[in-house]
Amino acid sequence: MNLKYKDTLINYQVVGRGTENIVYLHGWGGNINSFLFMANNVKANNILIDFPPFGKSEEPKSPWCVEDYAKAVKEILKTLKVDKYVVVSHSFGSRVAIYLASKYNEVSRLIITGGAGIRPRQIKLFLRKLKYKTIKTFNKNAVVGSKDYITLSAVMKKTFSNIVNEDLSYLAKNIKCKTLLVYGNKDKETPLYMAKKYNKLIKNSKLKIYKNCGHFAYIQNSEEFIRDCLIFIKE
Repeated sequence: MNLKYKDTLINYQVVGRGTENIVYLHGWGGNINSFLFMANNVKANNILIDFPPFGKSEEPKSPWCVEDYAKAVKEILKTLKVDKYVVVSHSFGSRVAIYLASKYNEVSRLIITGGAGIRPRQIKLFLRKLKYKTIKTFNKNAVVGSKDYITLSAVMKKTFSNIVNEDLSYLAKNIKCKTLLVYGNKDKETPLYMAKKYNKLIKNSKLKIYKNCGHFAYIQNSEEFIRDCLIFIKE
């Protein structure tokens, strides 16, 4: 199924049927398949979305920010006539989930795994900026940035910049719904200090740490993740 938001075609899919609505929000570079393994094993109305420009969704015509992605999700849910739902999110998808949960009372339960949105510690931020500045000093034409950034189009480079430079701490503290935080103890993309900060900011939250797992802990420990989510949703 497709929906247009800001002249951008967005692909989404509904898998299964049940009394609960579960919305899955994948990480940067992911797509509907990122959470399909869970949707195929959970009795619910499982709503999966390809965030633009990934999967079968189009690239935005102009740069987006987290708010745009959240509003696009809202439009899809409005089309499906869904007004109460659980959100399961990973990494970048958790940024969108945090926006939704902090702004709307429609989110009944929030599940974040490897959630991004917390500003990196100052020393790491300083070293990263120093590295890029040094490269530019010796080569003005050099393209600097993460692997995710370098391969993007001009529109998506700006979109990516808008997203990663927004600290969502101010939104996280406004979340009122029950929240489950799942992180891997070996996650280098979103380290445990970020998980602990979210746990502190979101009053009604609990943190579960998966041992010997990295940024994709929800896949590395998929059976336990599904079980933990279902127990949490039914609490």
